Order: sequence, then structure tokens, then C-alpha cells
Amino acid sequence: MMPVAIVYLTLCFFVGILGRRSRLGFFRSFLFSIMVTPFVVMLCLLLFAAVDAEEKTKNGGGASG
Repeated sequence: MMPVAIVYLTLCFFVGILGRRSRLGFFRSFLFSIMVTPFVVMLCLLLFAAVDAEEKTKNGGGASG
């Protein structure tokens, strides 16, 4: 039972690393992946990161001034 928990927490940690540059940040991504599942949170992070990247390119790089 213990190795399964270690693998699960390791996956959650990697999802946290993936989400560190998102709006959620590392800690929230890590917590959400523990509460839901790492795969669902990772999918959401990847989908929303792609949407944010497209919006930034349409808006001229995101810098306004």
C-alpha cells in the first residue's frame, strides 16, 4: 500500500512543478492534484496554458503600455 501512495504523491509533485508558472502556482496545483487526481489537474493545466499562450500572441505579447 505504501508504494502506491509514494507514486501518487510523486505524480502530484510533478503536476505542482508543471503548474508553478500558471495562475495556480506550485502549492495550489499540488493540492488540487492530491484532492482530484494528478491526471485531471495536469490535463487542465496543459489545456489552459495553451489558451493563455494563444491569447498572449493575439494581444501582441501581453505587454500593454
